[in-house]
Amino acid sequence: MKRQNGLKLSTWSCGRLNPFEGDRTLSYASLLTCVRRGFRNGNWTTLHNTEKALFRCALWVAKARGKISNMKLMVQVLSIAAKILQSVSHIGRAGRKRAAMMLEEFAKLGGVFSWAPRARGWLHDPRYQTYLGLLEVSMFTSSV
Repeated sequence: MKRQNGLKLSTWSCGRLNPFEGDRTLSYASLLTCVRRGFRNGNWTTLHNTEKALFRCALWVAKARGKISNMKLMVQVLSIAAKILQSVSHIGRAGRKRAAMMLEEFAKLGGVFSWAPRARGWLHDPRYQTYLGLLEVSMFTSSV
């Protein structure tokens, strides 16, 4: 397992695809998957223009040559891809914050947990926290 700039190159993955082919190179398909996921989760917009340009250039090189094998370029591209693929989003943070507020409020004497004890489990469920986050985000955007 090789480490460069804190990245474990043999275990890094882009979703379900492993970006490395058998000979430690980055393929066009894996980079394209990373970009698509970045567009979907909104992290592409958080990148600086230079990072976007470098990733697009690497995507073009991978398409033209079939793969990227330069280790220095791969380390730079993988650090950008790690930023793109961060799973903690603003929706998740908002949902966890809302769930924590509800948990505190419902735990008071005579609160919701006294007559609905299963609600505590819902507030710890990641899917329900995502739902709460979507509600929070949509309420914020609709009131603006």
